[in-house]
Amino acid sequence: MKFYYFNSTHWDREWYQPYQEFRKYLVDAARELLRIFDTEPEFRRFTFDGQTIVLEDITEIRPDWRPKLEELIRSGRLNVGPWYVMPDEFLVSGEAMIRNLQVGRRIAAEYGARAWPVGYACDIFGHIAQLPQIFAGFGFEGAVVWRGTRGEDGGHFVLWESPDGTRLKTLNLSRWSGYSDFTLNVRGMLPVPLDEAAFKEKFRKFVEEDTENWGDVFVLSDAFDHATPFGETEKMFRCIRELYPEAEIIHTDYTELFDREFGAEMLPVIVGEQIYPADGIRNGGGQISSTLSSRCDLKRANDLCQNELELSVEPEMAIRTAAGDVESLPLLRYTWKHFLQNHAHDSICGCSVDQVHRTMLCRYDEVRNLDRMLDEEFRLIDRARITGKHIYASIRQNFKDDKEREAVAADGCYTLRLFNPLPRPVRRTMELELPFPAHASYPYPKRRGELFGYEFLNCFRLYDAAGNEIQYQLKSVRSNQLRAFYRQDSRRYDIYTVICAPELPPCGWCGIEVRPTDAFMRSFDTLTVTPLSASNGLIRLDVNPDGTFDLTDLRSKRSYRRMNDFRIDREIGDGWNHVRPVGNRRVCGAGNAQVVLTQDGPIRAEFEITRRYDVPRALRCEGTNREAYAGLAESDEIVTLEIVTTISIDRGSEVANCRTVVRNNLCDYRLQLLVPTGISGDYFLSQSFAHLERPAGRTEGKWSESFGEPEMIEKNFDGVLGKRDEKGGIAFLSRGGIHEGGALTDENGSLVITLLRAFGRTVQTNGETEGQVQGDRCFEYALDCFGPESCFTELFSRMQELRAPVSNYMLKTEEIAGRNEESFITVSGGLAFTSLKPAEDGAPGAVILRLVNFERGMRSAAVSTARPVSRAVLCRLDETEVSELGGGEFAVTAKPGEIVTLKLEFGQ
Repeated sequence: MKFYYFNSTHWDREWYQPYQEFRKYLVDAARELLRIFDTEPEFRRFTFDGQTIVLEDITEIRPDWRPKLEELIRSGRLNVGPWYVMPDEFLVSGEAMIRNLQVGRRIAAEYGARAWPVGYACDIFGHIAQLPQIFAGFGFEGAVVWRGTRGEDGGHFVLWESPDGTRLKTLNLSRWSGYSDFTLNVRGMLPVPLDEAAFKEKFRKFVEEDTENWGDVFVLSDAFDHATPFGETEKMFRCIRELYPEAEIIHTDYTELFDREFGAEMLPVIVGEQIYPADGIRNGGGQISSTLSSRCDLKRANDLCQNELELSVEPEMAIRTAAGDVESLPLLRYTWKHFLQNHAHDSICGCSVDQVHRTMLCRYDEVRNLDRMLDEEFRLIDRARITGKHIYASIRQNFKDDKEREAVAADGCYTLRLFNPLPRPVRRTMELELPFPAHASYPYPKRRGELFGYEFLNCFRLYDAAGNEIQYQLKSVRSNQLRAFYRQDSRRYDIYTVICAPELPPCGWCGIEVRPTDAFMRSFDTLTVTPLSASNGLIRLDVNPDGTFDLTDLRSKRSYRRMNDFRIDREIGDGWNHVRPVGNRRVCGAGNAQVVLTQDGPIRAEFEITRRYDVPRALRCEGTNREAYAGLAESDEIVTLEIVTTISIDRGSEVANCRTVVRNNLCDYRLQLLVPTGISGDYFLSQSFAHLERPAGRTEGKWSESFGEPEMIEKNFDGVLGKRDEKGGIAFLSRGGIHEGGALTDENGSLVITLLRAFGRTVQTNGETEGQVQGDRCFEYALDCFGPESCFTELFSRMQELRAPVSNYMLKTEEIAGRNEESFITVSGGLAFTSLKPAEDGAPGAVILRLVNFERGMRSAAVSTARPVSRAVLCRLDETEVSELGGGEFAVTAKPGEIVTLKLEFGQ
């Protein structure tokens, strides 16, 4: 018999108390840990929960402890990492998880050691399918998991397989107490002196009850939440030897376990995502899936920051790094670290007290501020490159100047500079702002009004770099708007918002020239075909009087009817779980609707649909005058919930773009969007680095009716959710903030997407208000009516285009001395792009390109660069070099599900 004793503490940085309060306990725990190491030489090792942020949090308060911590880490007695923070896997991107592990490794190195080589995911709420490939890509010896896994699929020692076939040794803790199994069942939660007799009795019972699960190899996981380290290990081990004299006791950090217990015999294999609910038999630890829809404000803020960092700032920084400019890499690293602090699972999941989430929203604001500054720096570099002048040459130098005035271009010509961060050409309809100087007349007669001058407008045409005219549709004009030109130099502009579809070259700058014209710029062309319908030749939109709409794919003649339908259920759960009360009354239809045509032109037709639901405002506890509890009931107060959806179709596009604003004045409810597809059977979805399929309804069927944690129909997805058959299908593409969806087994083949859950319960409080997410809540998404020839990679790319910011600025054309436009990098073929970033080592000239194969067969991609590549290297995910590919243009091939990481080095 063998006993592997593992001691740790599971440290949620913020949860039922705010960060700074938990930090006081963390410092206390560190003080006790250092005392134990000093006074108990037999205390062989301790693991700090797989995180490195604890080191920063401790040493900021006690910098004098750093030398001792460094000594313990270097000696291998104190394990730190591999994470910076232990994240949630479904609510952050795969790239964010890789950055998280890279930061964890970097901090461990700063303390003189490598990060703990174990993929420790002890309390994460379910696991993505690609986690084994990610962990293997960092050279980890194995993984430790708990929530979402099944005990019956091979007990505790298993191999876990990713979509690409990677198999990773995995310790599946499985039973209800997971990483705290030994703590809760034997030793106890508090660091009190060991009662040997009581310990022996509990340990004997523990072994007898669990022999069927563990066989003759037990893992004694001693790692409760926020536990103060416990010494007396030698005393515990002596008690165990007295009970089991022949037993071998190993004080482990799991590396010995992976070396010794995953031998030549055949091990059971678990495959893909792990989202099995707590059944009380095979898995007692709750998977806790409804955190996907808790605190929609956090989810949206996180995804907008993530979009900016991964799809804008990092490609910009990669271009600068390739040119040898690494001056701002420390700021990029700081921005990522600050952002990752919100990825701790009890933070991003929205299941903490309100003060925690208020702090998080401030962090997100700070990250977006940093993103904007890095983006501004990139724009200023381009401006200096094409004008030959520093920005200082264009700003006013003293406060006596009229700072809010700017002279109009002498010939009225401006150039709008646009940066496409994606390594492929993009042509999609977008809204662009043209800031013309206010208080300055656009060259007459280029500024005209209707007869008798009711509204004067600048008249201009748009042209691409080849001189081709770009048709546009004027959406709005906002006059006399104050904008920062640079730092203190603020100026007033008339902002013209235009809708157009320029073609953006891959990963580079291009210009749209704005030229004045004598002609009044109007168009009588329209996409509308009836007062409530529009068509662009590919899809047709018909708005129904009740506020739903139908989408018809004109190529397949298939109609998707009654879109924009919502359902409202009551909520008595919390940040962890959605729970409907007994007698839940589901609201399935709106009382009335109003439809407004907001854009009617040659490029876009857009309708604003307001649906109104009269609903009791909240739930209340019913009682009698004898204080007998009579249950939950809806309040007598009725309020009108307004849901405003703006739906548009654009010329030449198979995608309908939607923006839904929930004017939330309700409490205690869940709001879901229905997308009827008319397609039966399985649905598909995106997950980090993966394209998955699931059956409609519940995977376990009626089996989970008796579970302690019933299976939910709605599960995790990351951006793409859809259905298809031999005629094509429809996909829901999220810009961000929406992570919970599934497919019903109704006759409409409906997808169901959770927009928000409003709740008042928070952990260890009598209730708080901010989980009710009152006020306007915005959700942006698209509905893609795709044909049978479309593959998942194309859908993922369209979702990426929806998310990727297009950096831009406008300047006078006369200021431009030279352009020399180029596409930094171009990727074409069957692999999807996920990252372009500076290399982790920060070397000038070195950048990382990451691609993934979402399809079922082998796929290839061609990679070309504007500047010659001196060296191209195939790497692991942690950027350890594997093999050279040479330089110049080259092709990359990947098997299904494989993530490919390339390091490209550019000569200086």
